Amino acid sequence: MEKWHYLSVEETRTKLGGAIITSASRADKQKKYGKNKLTETEKVPEWKKFLSYFHDPLMYVLTGASILKFFTGSFVEGLIVLLVVVLNAAIGYYQERKANDSLNSISQLLSAKATVESEKGRVTIDTEELVVGDLVYLKPGDIIPADLRLVSTNNLKIDEAILTGEAEPIEKSIDSLPEDTNLADRINMAYSGTMVQSGTGQGIVIAIGKETEIGKINDSLATIEVKETPLLTKVNEMNHSIFKGIGFFIVVLGLISFFGYGMSITYVLSAIIALIVSSIPEGLPSILTIILSSGVNNMSKQKAIVKTLPTVETLGSMTVICSDKTGTLTKNDMTLTNIYQDNQLIAVTEEESTENQSIMAEIMQNCQETQSFKEVHCPVTGNATELALLKWTNKNQVKRLETIEVLPFDSKYKYMATSHEYNGKKRIFIKGAPDILFSKAKSENVSGEIQPFMQLNWEQINTKLASEGQRVLAFAYKDVTLETKLTHEIVEDIVMAGLAGIIDPPKESAIQAVAECKNAGVRVVMITGDHPTTAKAIAQKLGLKNSDAAITGDELNHLSEDEWREVVKNTDVFARTTPAHKLSIVSYLQEQGEIVGMTGDGVNDAPALKKADVGIAMGIKGSDVSKQAADMILVDDNFVTIAGAIKEGRRIFDNLKKTILFYLPTCLAQGLLLIVSLMANLPLPLTTVQILWLNLVASITLSYALGFEPANKNIMRRKPRDMNEKIISKYTLFRIIYVGALITGFGFLTMNLFSDETIRQTVLINAIVFGQAFYMLNCREMTDAAFTNKLTENKALIWSLIIMGVLQLMMVYLYPLQQIVQTRALTIGQLGISLLPALVLFVVVEIEKMITRKSLKI
Repeated sequence: MEKWHYLSVEETRTKLGGAIITSASRADKQKKYGKNKLTETEKVPEWKKFLSYFHDPLMYVLTGASILKFFTGSFVEGLIVLLVVVLNAAIGYYQERKANDSLNSISQLLSAKATVESEKGRVTIDTEELVVGDLVYLKPGDIIPADLRLVSTNNLKIDEAILTGEAEPIEKSIDSLPEDTNLADRINMAYSGTMVQSGTGQGIVIAIGKETEIGKINDSLATIEVKETPLLTKVNEMNHSIFKGIGFFIVVLGLISFFGYGMSITYVLSAIIALIVSSIPEGLPSILTIILSSGVNNMSKQKAIVKTLPTVETLGSMTVICSDKTGTLTKNDMTLTNIYQDNQLIAVTEEESTENQSIMAEIMQNCQETQSFKEVHCPVTGNATELALLKWTNKNQVKRLETIEVLPFDSKYKYMATSHEYNGKKRIFIKGAPDILFSKAKSENVSGEIQPFMQLNWEQINTKLASEGQRVLAFAYKDVTLETKLTHEIVEDIVMAGLAGIIDPPKESAIQAVAECKNAGVRVVMITGDHPTTAKAIAQKLGLKNSDAAITGDELNHLSEDEWREVVKNTDVFARTTPAHKLSIVSYLQEQGEIVGMTGDGVNDAPALKKADVGIAMGIKGSDVSKQAADMILVDDNFVTIAGAIKEGRRIFDNLKKTILFYLPTCLAQGLLLIVSLMANLPLPLTTVQILWLNLVASITLSYALGFEPANKNIMRRKPRDMNEKIISKYTLFRIIYVGALITGFGFLTMNLFSDETIRQTVLINAIVFGQAFYMLNCREMTDAAFTNKLTENKALIWSLIIMGVLQLMMVYLYPLQQIVQTRALTIGQLGISLLPALVLFVVVEIEKMITRKSLKI
């Protein structure tokens, strides 16, 4: 691949032919190489997305049960089961919120028109028509239409933030650069999708379409596979286990019932369908959706917009956060932090506001182009460095002088100068790079007294401030006669007035959030396009681990795969990175088993955002491409919001485990009722509709409530959960089995107190539902006592109990429901008998939890 930044302007022209592109040659090139446009993604039809949610073992079984019901003539029951299947598929389809148009949005960054040189002179053409070799003219406001090697510049500054992450516009030149120069430092190049902020220039097209830097990002997005979240992975594992267990029992019971007891095929099929409907947790997807949705709603209140429901839980599983620096961890607001004048280094605070009329303050206030003499208020837009100085000088009421002449900043000279009338003379103010002004200095101003210039002292202060990641500016002046014209030749033998250190400081909230993440066992990694010195300084202030060392993108380019793995494992500060580096860092971290969150705002961040387990885009300064590639958007661009999202994600996962711990014993109990009945050659205790009533009305009504339990007080003091940990742990399995067995046993004992079949079934349904209600109270805490947290802290639970009670009374006493569910009205005594097993179950589980706490010492 040609390294165009390494070639001179003459060599570039020679390589590309150097001739004007004619209409004929343009057509030939387009026929051979294509037009200057990006490939759009092929969208999956919505119907295919919907049907994909039927591709699940449990859905296969339920669909089969529905079909069998139709064949046996039970059309109503078959329709009810089928509706459950369709409902679950609709819920899954609803969960898919991730936009798949992140590739297409990149094309919107491209300019619609470009001005080029042709055989007819300077003409404007559609951007798509550009070919390699075109000479493109640039002016302020232009979107760069293709990758260009610049051949002419006139104070040309280009905003490349979307591509490199650099907050400041880059001043361009045409000189050739070293071969190994990083993308962000190639000041003789202009890249497609970036914008001209000021000045003019010309550039020769060296890459179009997918060959441009933005095109490479487009291609990398297309190759990244959609990841499955940890939650969905574990739920799928659980579903497969349930599927295998149900399949085993179906085969065994079918053989025993048909061959052992000689039961009819119709009876065996009815029994199998009842077993399927009772044992499969068909309401679980709906429950998970409601719980995850509550998390999404809570996060939106905390200024975090989550685009896919499972992302909520993934946030709680994160082990590493790869964060951009500017605007996320820092304020994205250049701030004056240190002043050196009168042989004193002074730290500047935001609260400071006292009148300051030193010569250095006057230079800071007046040697600038951002604020005019007539403006009353400090501007809010313009050069970030000058704004940092003006905010301080205006706040400190530094006097303003009318400007006579201006020498604009020029990268060739590395300083700017202005002249002003001052006490009957002309005073020249100079602001620029310390090394340049030091070389021109003859003396220094110390408290109004002119003394010989002590260069060593100034260099030491400059080195100290620079080592802290600050951008250092030097300030000087020179008095001349009123007739003297301001030229570069006059800027010699100047008087040094002071130095200023400017930095984009870290947010106080970000410092606290980083500490909170560290306490929670979540590693924070900074990946930035900034210089390593600045990156390390900010990392140290944030309290990042290993902040004393930073590795640059250029160093990464020379690593082997094994060295990459070692670096990614032990490095927390990456500087001068490219889009490819960010993507590789995320990939290597994932390879090491980390659950990675990645923040970003530019187009350059999109591939890494999409690759990460949780892509987090900035809502304020984020590009549309980054927002569409991400899983979550921070409305306030604040890192502290991520820490809150981690806490919410952990709370959600805790509540999901509580919900599963509550829900599955009921499914097991219903399955055991049928299994025991079949094995003992007894009539089936419940009909399919009665089982569906238990699952879809009672279980779901109650299960939602556990999703609203508040977070444990120690939730952000524990390490991230092990990704190998199953949703159903050994203890959870033990609880599911013994609680399921107790509900089954109590159910048989209770129903056998009555002889009437309908009364028996009604009492059995009540015993199971009331058992669920009291067991739900047990599940508010995994092993702590049920009422460790006040019941009033979860109002959803109180309402669910009330709704469940009302529905159950309607089932028992409301005639239409009696006919549908096939129940009968109970006496007060019969109702009390069906309630007794629930009270016993509650006490037994609380005793078991107390024994578990003491034995495991938790």
